[in-house]
Amino acid sequence: MLPALEQFAERLKPHLYLWVALAVALPRLAFVAIAPNRNVYGNAPDLLALAKNMAEGRGYLDEEGNPDSYFNPGYPSLLAGCRLLSGDSLLTVKITHILLDIATAVVLSWLLLRTSSALTALFFATAFALHPLFIHLGNNVNDEPLLIFFVVTSFVALYRAIDRPAAWRFALAGLLLGLAIFTKSTPILLPFVVTGAMFLVTRKMKANRMTHWLAYLLASIIVLLPWAYRNYLVFGHFSFSTRGIGTNLWWGSNPRIFATYGKAQRVAANEIELEMVAKGIQPPAENNVFDREHWRLRMAIQQYKELLRQPGFLVKVLFLKSTRTIYATEDRPSAHLPLVLLQVPTILLAAYGTVRLWKRAEVRVLAWLLVLHVGYYYGIVSAGMPMVRYFVPAIPLLLAAAAVGLVALLTTMCATEKSKLVAQP
Repeated sequence: MLPALEQFAERLKPHLYLWVALAVALPRLAFVAIAPNRNVYGNAPDLLALAKNMAEGRGYLDEEGNPDSYFNPGYPSLLAGCRLLSGDSLLTVKITHILLDIATAVVLSWLLLRTSSALTALFFATAFALHPLFIHLGNNVNDEPLLIFFVVTSFVALYRAIDRPAAWRFALAGLLLGLAIFTKSTPILLPFVVTGAMFLVTRKMKANRMTHWLAYLLASIIVLLPWAYRNYLVFGHFSFSTRGIGTNLWWGSNPRIFATYGKAQRVAANEIELEMVAKGIQPPAENNVFDREHWRLRMAIQQYKELLRQPGFLVKVLFLKSTRTIYATEDRPSAHLPLVLLQVPTILLAAYGTVRLWKRAEVRVLAWLLVLHVGYYYGIVSAGMPMVRYFVPAIPLLLAAAAVGLVALLTTMCATEKSKLVAQP
C-alpha cells in the first residue's frame, strides 16, 4: 500500500499546493453554502460592532460608543477591512477565513515537503482539510483562523531562520508571533519560552547568536507597544493584554465552573464569587476590565491555595483540566466523544512523529519547536479554562507531526512485511 501512496503523492507533487488549496477550500465552501448565516452569537455581535465603528471612522469603540479594552485589535481590524469591502455581509469574512486556512495549510505543507516527503504533506493537508474543528471555525465570526495563520507562519519562519540564520529572518518570525498576540493574548508568553529554550538547544549551532534571538524577541514585543500605549492613554494602564487572563485562571480553578455549561456555568461562577466575597476578596469599586481581571486573578489564587490543602481533590482537578483541554467544548457535550476519538490517535501519532524527527539530526530543531509550541499551548490552556477551542492554534502543528508519524509507521510496517517475505523459504 505504501509504494502506491508514495507514487500517488509524487504524481500530485508538481501541483501539490494547488491540490492542498482545493482540499481545504471545498469542504469549507460547502459548509458555508449549507449554513450561510451561522453563527452570530457569543462574542460575534461585539466584534462586529467594533468593526462597524472602525470602518466608519469612529475609532475602536464598542456597541455603546465606549473605548473597548476587551478584544485584541487584530481580528476586529480584519473585520473592519471586510466591512469596507462588502458592508454588512458576512460572506467576505468567511471567504477570508477560508483563504487564511488555505495559507496555513500551504505553509505547513511546504515545510513537510522540505523536511519529510510529498506523502507526508498530503496526509497533513487531508487531515487539516477535513478536520471538523477547522471547518466549523471557518464559518463562525471568531479570531481563530487569523490566530492560527500567524502562529503557524511564525513557527515555519522561525524554523527557516534557525536553518538559515539571519537577523531579519528571526525578526520576521518574531513579527509574525507579535501579530498572533495582537490577535489573541494566549501566545503572549510564547516568545520568552521559545527564546530561552531554543537558545539552549541551539547553543552549539551557528544560529545561536544572542543578536538573532534578541531580534526575534524584540520584534514580537515591538508590535504590541502602540496598543499598550493606547491603553495607557485611554485607561491609564500601560498594558497590552487586558482580556481574559484573570477570568480564564478563575473559571479554570473550580470544576463547578469549567465542567458545566451555559446558564449553569454562569450561576456556579456567581455563587463562587459570593463565597469569595464572604472570605474577604471584595469586588472592585470600579467595574472596568482591568480591575475586574485583577479581582478574578486574586480569586483564582485563593482557590488554588485552598486546593493545596486538599491534595487528593487537587490531583482530580488537574487531571480533569489536562484531559478536557483536548476535547471540551463551550456548550456542546455531545461533541466530546467524537473529539476524543479524533484527538487521541492524532496525539499518539504526533508523539511518534516527533520522536522520528528528533532522531534525524538535520531536522532535530523541528522536533524541539513542535514540542515547545504544542507544549506551551497545552500548558497555558490547561492552566486556565480547559477548552479545545483555546488549544486549537496548536492542532495544525499536531497534525503535521501526526502526518510524519503515520508515514513512519507505514514505512516500518512495510519494511517488517518485506523482511517476513524474504525470510520465508
